[in-house]
Amino acid sequence: MSAATQNSPIVAQLTPKIEVEAAALLATEHATQTDLTGRLPEAVVKAITRTGLLAHFVPHAFGGSAGRFSDSMPALLRLAEADPSTGWCAAIMTSMSRMAAYLPLTGQKAVWGEGTQVPIAGTLQPAGRATPTPGGWMLSGRWPFCSGVHHAHWALLSAVPDGADGPRFLLVPSSAWTTEPTWSGAVGLRGTGSDTLILDGDVFVPHDHSFTREQLFTAADPASHGDCYRVPHEAISGLFFAIPLLGVARAALHAWITAARSNPSSGSLRESNSALAIAAGKIDAADLLLRQAAAACDQPDTLTDMLAARCRRDYAVAATLLNEAVHGLFQSAGVGTTSGNGPLSRLWRDASTAALHPALVVPPAAQVYADTLLQRSK
Repeated sequence: MSAATQNSPIVAQLTPKIEVEAAALLATEHATQTDLTGRLPEAVVKAITRTGLLAHFVPHAFGGSAGRFSDSMPALLRLAEADPSTGWCAAIMTSMSRMAAYLPLTGQKAVWGEGTQVPIAGTLQPAGRATPTPGGWMLSGRWPFCSGVHHAHWALLSAVPDGADGPRFLLVPSSAWTTEPTWSGAVGLRGTGSDTLILDGDVFVPHDHSFTREQLFTAADPASHGDCYRVPHEAISGLFFAIPLLGVARAALHAWITAARSNPSSGSLRESNSALAIAAGKIDAADLLLRQAAAACDQPDTLTDMLAARCRRDYAVAATLLNEAVHGLFQSAGVGTTSGNGPLSRLWRDASTAALHPALVVPPAAQVYADTLLQRSK
């Protein structure tokens, strides 16, 4: 390939798509083993970094795209269809890059000073102990359910410093932590390796490697320039957990159709026209809800409190529809299709686990939506 061809706009557009497809094929090849071992193979992690997803929300100042939420969906969906654990980790890492952009400039330089394809893990739930010390905090403790922790170079850990009004996110390098295999008994999404991150001793975190949860949740004064940083966290967070669930549902639908075509005489499958139609319709409806929410968040100037509440509603409702769709497909497929470690069994487990994430649960989203719509006082 000539230099002129390599630099052409067409090649520039095709390269990420080719790398996404290559990563998806590799994830599919390793999916069963990933489920058994409880973490992604390093080859799959490296393939994810080549897709450009980890740079999608990195600020322009460091060579990233500061991109649109809608534009991240196709690649994340493709990876989740190929292997839900791969899609889940890719979505978390992509989302964490956006969160890291709230760090002060020095903290951002620590993460992206040598490149944009940096896997970042993290947790939203405060844990551990942060003790104020000159220039920053001494951080220690345990943070469970840390998806992708085995592959991350950095982690953003939430803690409430002694004497502080609220939680902060504190940046720590992978050299500072160990892990405990607390995810090994998980029902689904086993390959995410969502184990417990442990800081055994006090780890110093400087002031400029931290930001408050209020900054993230209000997006009032982001440290980086770009529309994607002007969206309050709760308006967009659920998208990155719902996209993998949509991928799971699409994969389950494909597995069901494949089984029906290969064994058309199966009574359970032959008599399940309604189950097929209802599941496919729910998946399409959820897809539309997620695209509507992503499009709303791509326009922060018009993202009112009502629209933000609708986005949270859409993530939760979409997750409910998708979980119902996969459950309906599983129930109607027959014992021969759902027994053992076949794809539909694994996808049913993955969907059931993904739908339990707090960002996708209906009651809190419904509360915010109803309070905002009915103008209830808080």
